[in-house]
Amino acid sequence: MNCKNCNQLVDGNYCKHCGQSTGIGRINFSGFFNDLSDSVFQINRGFFYTVNQLFVRPGHSIREYLEGKRKKHFKPVGYVLILSTIYFFIARFLESDTFLNDFVTGFASSSDDSEPDGKPLTILKWFTGNYAYTTLMLIPVFSLASFLSFLKFKFNYLEHVVLNAYITGQQAIIYSISAILTFFFGEFDLLIMLTLGGSIGYAVFVFLQFFLKETRISVVFRFILTYVLYVILLTLVLFLVFSFSEIFSITEN
Repeated sequence: MNCKNCNQLVDGNYCKHCGQSTGIGRINFSGFFNDLSDSVFQINRGFFYTVNQLFVRPGHSIREYLEGKRKKHFKPVGYVLILSTIYFFIARFLESDTFLNDFVTGFASSSDDSEPDGKPLTILKWFTGNYAYTTLMLIPVFSLASFLSFLKFKFNYLEHVVLNAYITGQQAIIYSISAILTFFFGEFDLLIMLTLGGSIGYAVFVFLQFFLKETRISVVFRFILTYVLYVILLTLVLFLVFSFSEIFSITEN
C-alpha cells in the first residue's frame, strides 16, 4: 500500500519516509475526537506551514488534508482555538471590540430598556467574554449549513467541520489585522467593510478551490444558501438556549 501523505510504499503501521500512520482514513467520529484531544493536549508542529498554505492554496490544502496528507498540517480544532484566542487578546489589549462584541452591543442597545440585564443578554455577554469557545460552538452550526448546501458532493458532516474550522482560524487572522489597524488609524466604515468583505471573500475563495470540479456559479449559489441556512439554524439554536435558560430560571425560583 502507499502512504496517503507522501505516496511512498509502506510496509507496517507507519510510513518510514514521513512517519504518518497507515491507519489514516476519512474523517469520522473516533478519528475526529482523537484529533481533538491531540489539538488540546499536545503541541503540534506545522502551525506556520498551515498558516501559509491556507493563504496561498487554502481549498487545495484542506482537500489534501481530508484525503490523508496530514503530517505537515496543524490540527483544525487546535488551529482555530489558538487563532481565535490570539484575536480575542489582541482586541482586549488594544481596547478594541471583537465583531461578536459589536453584535451584542447592538442587540443590547435595541433591546427593551426595562430589561437591560435579562437572561438573553446575560448569555450573549458570556459568549463575547469567551470568544474562542463561542467560535468553536458556532462552527458546528455553520458546518451543518454547509453540509446541507453541498450535500451532493459526498463530504460528510465532520469533513465540513474541518473545512470551516480552518476557514474560521484564517478569518481570525484577518480580524486581528483589522484590530491592529483600528488601533493606529481609528475605526472607520471603510475598514469595517474591507474586514467583513475580506472575511467573506476569503471563505468564497476557499469554497471555490475546495469544490474545484463544480461550476463557480453553483459554488457561489450554494455558499449564499449556506449563510441563509446558517442564520436560520443559529436563530433556532439561540431560541432553544434562551428557552431552556428561562425554564431553568423558573425552576430555580
